[in-house]
Amino acid sequence: MKLLFELSKEHTTLPKAEVLACLQAEKIDYSIIQSTEDVIIIDANIKKSVIKRLADRLSLTFYIDKLLFSCSPSTKNLLNHATSHPVRGKGSIAIDHKNRSNSIDSQPIIKLLADVYAKDRIVNLEKPDICIRVLITDMPIVYVGSQIERINRKQFEERKVQHRPFFSPISLHPKLARTLVNLSLIKKDKTLLDPFCGTGGILLEAGLIGARILGSDIEKKMIEGCKKTFEFYNIKNYSLFCSDIGDIKKNIDAVDAIVTDLPYGRSTTTKGETVEKLYERAIKNIYDVLKNNGRAVIGSSNKDVISIGKKYFSLVEKHEIKVHRSLTRYFAVYQK
Repeated sequence: MKLLFELSKEHTTLPKAEVLACLQAEKIDYSIIQSTEDVIIIDANIKKSVIKRLADRLSLTFYIDKLLFSCSPSTKNLLNHATSHPVRGKGSIAIDHKNRSNSIDSQPIIKLLADVYAKDRIVNLEKPDICIRVLITDMPIVYVGSQIERINRKQFEERKVQHRPFFSPISLHPKLARTLVNLSLIKKDKTLLDPFCGTGGILLEAGLIGARILGSDIEKKMIEGCKKTFEFYNIKNYSLFCSDIGDIKKNIDAVDAIVTDLPYGRSTTTKGETVEKLYERAIKNIYDVLKNNGRAVIGSSNKDVISIGKKYFSLVEKHEIKVHRSLTRYFAVYQK
């Protein structure tokens, strides 16, 4: 089956990396047919139940579709491909589209595809049995697929920190937190640690996909706040403790994955320690408690942290996110 992942394009590199990480975490054998900022198309033999698990994990993807075809937006090409790629199955139909091109008019494309696919079918725009997805890009290429899963992205907005029982303005957006968790390759019932857990946003996203979560923070109020958040979201499989990063080995056994966003050093306390020294200690201790072959995903506003991590780990990939003019966030994925 050829699967089309419609990427959100919210970041340059993260949506693609998240899809590939989730495929790896689910141990799916696949080959990449095409990869752009708009889409990833893979060829894989995947059960619908596994596709559903992928959809439940992903945050920077809009839809997962069964690819019917892709072609240039000319009328002749579209008509030839559409008539050669019929839609299987019975029932009502709808055609939904996303136009990412500033130069292509979507209406003639949708009308042509409706004439082919909706002929002799009941059109139901609210709850169709079959939804044809049409993605128009600047390449220019039109991708046409039959929708399998729609990613529930609304949930991430509903879990933003101001909606949680414990509030602190310094917290990752849930979509980004979920992406970082996915990059760690964590699996259900395996253990993920955040040694600078803060308000617990990373741990919350890991817990919601079924991981066993461990969190520590030097501030007791953060630990108490995390407990309130986990209880609010009915997360049961967790353990929290107040600890300096240098003492985490005393509290836990080796863990399967680590995901953390290091303290900025301005808005968060370092107890008088320089951030450079704190980062060096943190990464050494992260290395010590991570299982062999495990992944550590580490975020920082200091690019030098990536080099510190390379002293201990193999660097798998790195991502830069421009927060605003004076702040760039760096996220590195390491393998032990």
